[in-house]
Amino acid sequence: MKIECVNEKIIIYLYAIDLFIDNIDNLNTQIKEIIVKIIKKYHINIFGFFKVNIYYNKEYGSILEIENIYSSEYNKDLIDLKIIIYKNVDLYLEIDDNIYLNKSNYILKNNKYYIKIDQLNNLYKYLEYGKVVYKIKNKI
Repeated sequence: MKIECVNEKIIIYLYAIDLFIDNIDNLNTQIKEIIVKIIKKYHINIFGFFKVNIYYNKEYGSILEIENIYSSEYNKDLIDLKIIIYKNVDLYLEIDDNIYLNKSNYILKNNKYYIKIDQLNNLYKYLEYGKVVYKIKNKI
């Protein structure tokens, strides 16, 4: 699990961790458990109403984009979620140098190389060389 804070959003990369994508009740519980783990590990106060975008790719796993919509000092124990699931999302690996790629199916944009994660064999060995990009329309 990798966690980033970007523009007041929490981005959680869940590589090879199965979420209950097809069962919303179990998914809701599972995401709340992940948020509670973050609260305990990093000693931060996260509470309120959240919008959670889930970007799912069967080869990679899931990326959670969590945005706090509303929080109140009166409900510090409340975590409520609005979940939006994007299934079968095209995820790309963004790298600076194509020396690590033995494929010719990459995209070059702004001096960065992008290759679909689905095209990589043994994805795990490539993850250390780049960053997973999930909102590719804004990037490429």
